[in-house]
Amino acid sequence: SVFYTLCLLCALLYLFAITFRQLVGANSAVQQLYFSSVPASMYSLLIHGTLLDNIGTVVRDVGSQSIVCAAIFWFFVLLSALTVMNMLIGILCEVVNAVSATEREAIMVSFVKEKMQTCFEELDSDGDGKLTREEFLQVLEKPEACRVLQDVGVDVVGLVDQVDSIFEGDLFNSHSDTQLGFPELV
Repeated sequence: SVFYTLCLLCALLYLFAITFRQLVGANSAVQQLYFSSVPASMYSLLIHGTLLDNIGTVVRDVGSQSIVCAAIFWFFVLLSALTVMNMLIGILCEVVNAVSATEREAIMVSFVKEKMQTCFEELDSDGDGKLTREEFLQVLEKPEACRVLQDVGVDVVGLVDQVDSIFEGDLFNSHSDTQLGFPELV
């Protein structure tokens, strides 16, 4: 969106540079000072009309040449200021959105880890810190464990159906193919 806003600003600069080049009287002091060529007009409009550097002097000089040119200059200032403001708001929104997504993901990871730790401890009946295949299959018998897994978005029945692939030793580079610790489970 920032790229398109910059393109719009460039188009505005070009369009109004041509307009001022044509409207300001030939061989006038204003034309020589601000609008001697299209690139010079674009530069003057960027510095004085968009970035608002020394705008009072420019408006007085253009207004002394023609009231219509002064009105057009103020219209350009309005358009370019809104365009730049839109660009800055777009950048701010993108940054806030990125930070929000990162924070939301970190909170979700923390939530899932906390809930899974609770579920893991509930399923670990012998308290050795590892789940055997038999302990893992008891997940359907414990309603609290089922609820916790469903809260974090896990399909409990599908999880139990995949028990053979979960407890393969090579899948987690484990020495024992009958037990899983919490890090392997998550």
